[in-house]
Amino acid sequence: MPQPSIPYACARVSALSKGLLDQQTIKRMADGSLDEAMRTLLDVRYGNLPDATSADCERMIDNTRTQTAAEIRELSPKPAITDLFLLATDIQNLKMLLKARLLGMADAQTETGGLYSREVLLHAVAEQDYRDFPDPIRESLERLEQKLKVEVEPQQVSIMLDRGYLQHALAVAAREKDEFAAMYFRALCDFDNLITFLRMRATGAPREDLKDVLLPVGGIRREDLMNAYELSEEALNHVIHDSTARDAIATGLAEMQQTGNIGALERQRDDYLLSLVKAHKHEVLTIYPLLGYLFAREREAKAIRLILTVKRNGLDDAVIQERLCELYG
Repeated sequence: MPQPSIPYACARVSALSKGLLDQQTIKRMADGSLDEAMRTLLDVRYGNLPDATSADCERMIDNTRTQTAAEIRELSPKPAITDLFLLATDIQNLKMLLKARLLGMADAQTETGGLYSREVLLHAVAEQDYRDFPDPIRESLERLEQKLKVEVEPQQVSIMLDRGYLQHALAVAAREKDEFAAMYFRALCDFDNLITFLRMRATGAPREDLKDVLLPVGGIRREDLMNAYELSEEALNHVIHDSTARDAIATGLAEMQQTGNIGALERQRDDYLLSLVKAHKHEVLTIYPLLGYLFAREREAKAIRLILTVKRNGLDDAVIQERLCELYG
């Protein structure tokens, strides 16, 4: 079956985008009661569950994520690139399932909207059979399983999976000659290398171990990070100067110094990557409007989950306003 043309895909995603909840609707949900928020979702047929209650929040989000992923895959003229962004959900799901297995948990919650079904992921983790995944991810998972036979380190799950995912993404971006994808994943690599560096240093891991987990790509040189192992967070600013994301990274490091929480750097990462997508989403002769639509649906799901969870549990609505500011600016 031939791939859709870029003009057709952009026209279709423009029409689909009209179904997104706008900021006024999100604000109305945030300001109203739980019943009023649910009524708003039912009025716009969110999640295609006409008789849903607030307890069905996750099913509504799951249905919408599944539908969005199907739309992206159906419309994309460059599936090799758009699949990379859907694959991020599978990587997160694999992390959750592997950590659940290590902790002896019977099950773990997973998200819809990736490339692989929950059944495929469950089988892969239970049987340690990763042949269905791209080679860099498969190899990372197989190395991880060998490490876990020697020592159970849940932190290694995220580190190894992120490494395999980024290796795959950067290889595909280079093969497809997609400058935006290359820029996006190099920036993600810079953030994740730095976050991995900080976490490993905080646990007292030997400096030499960094070489096995840091990717030698992006604007932050692996050797510079390793040489900065004994330096303070303030001194790290000289290491990040060649990264395209240096301003966002510097802001995250400054916030982390004040709060002691690495989550500040993770928020800067998410905000910066979203800003890249938003800056390109109106380029109508590219696939980037599809990515803009995908990211908008992700942001919408986070907002809905936040609003319904806070209202269902009787928490302070100020929590909603604070997080909505982070999501929508």
